[in-house]
Amino acid sequence: MHPPAHPVPLRLGALAVLAATCALSSPAAAGLCSALPKPVYLAGSGTVTIGEIAKALGPSGLTLIYKPEDSCLAVDQILNGTPLGPPADPTATYWDSSGMPQPCTLDPMGVNVDIGVSDVFATTCNMLPNGLPNDVRDHFGPAQAFVFVVPTQSTQKAISKKAGYFAFGFGSASGVAPWTDTMSLVHRAPTSGTQLTMSIALGIQPDRWQGQTATSSGDLVTRMTMSTMPEATLGILTAEVAAANSATVRALAYKDDEQTCAYYPDSTPTAHDKLNVRDGHYALWGPLHLFARVNTQGLALSPDARTLIAYLDGTIDPPPGVDLLGLFTHADLVPQCAMRVQRMNELGALASFAPQRACGCFFEQVATGATTCHPCTSDAACSKGAPRCNYGFCETQ
Repeated sequence: MHPPAHPVPLRLGALAVLAATCALSSPAAAGLCSALPKPVYLAGSGTVTIGEIAKALGPSGLTLIYKPEDSCLAVDQILNGTPLGPPADPTATYWDSSGMPQPCTLDPMGVNVDIGVSDVFATTCNMLPNGLPNDVRDHFGPAQAFVFVVPTQSTQKAISKKAGYFAFGFGSASGVAPWTDTMSLVHRAPTSGTQLTMSIALGIQPDRWQGQTATSSGDLVTRMTMSTMPEATLGILTAEVAAANSATVRALAYKDDEQTCAYYPDSTPTAHDKLNVRDGHYALWGPLHLFARVNTQGLALSPDARTLIAYLDGTIDPPPGVDLLGLFTHADLVPQCAMRVQRMNELGALASFAPQRACGCFFEQVATGATTCHPCTSDAACSKGAPRCNYGFCETQ
């Protein structure tokens, strides 16, 4: 007797589960979202720091209008054109010129999502034997790690794939000490990107996990913090959320089946260099996905959404004074230009990756406060071995 070996992809459509959100004020008090300047409608994962991005991009003139939802619902809204908003929940959030979150009211007929933000590939949510349709594109944002977490009072340091499988697959019957109390295990809902990714990693169906089901990452942290059995408590989060709650939860090192030892996402338990994510030693990671409807040239239909995607995937530089690379780095995300490996499906095979405008040196400097790379102001200051001056440091390309 054991949990199913392979997760079953979910088809959401009209049955998609809406993530619970808190309205900032009554809908009647909020103006129309469509009246805001240059609105770009985003929905999906809260893993990326949308609010911080919105505040940082204030000088661009774009207004990011956001509704947090599970990853697969965001995919569904792009693939199937499922409208955002009324009648279920007519409010969304934008950030004003001072960087403060404000409510706005969505059109009574609903609006089309410009960008669906997802922690997972579309094929993790939907059966797509022929891949994405030609008019939908998956733009890769920064890479993010997924982690097993324990309360800071726990003495545990690492977990293997098999231990995670038995703990969350069997609960109290797992035999994997100290995680042998079902109610001390906390996970996400079956449509959560974190849950789906970890389901693929462990080989457990998303809806068959043992333990408590948290309604959000914040709820999961709260449940773990309130546990009266910290040594037996185990949960799952993105590394970004884990780092933001480091006073109460701590990430474990993870050993995949083919590995001889466990790795942290970073080089050490306390570092923030994401070295083992960047070079592929840490197995549980994937890109943040920015799904959008596109034209025949592969560009987002909305010109403003097109600009935002280009800022987030690094295709073009953001406006002067907007440091998205630094923002991602401080949020424990890895810009694609700092990655050394790439994967094209969920937790799939790794391939060597050499970004056209590398930023690994800049990332190391911001993340750790130090880098061995040579500083520069132009290519002329760089050597033959690292001839390109990118973001203030000499890079190979």
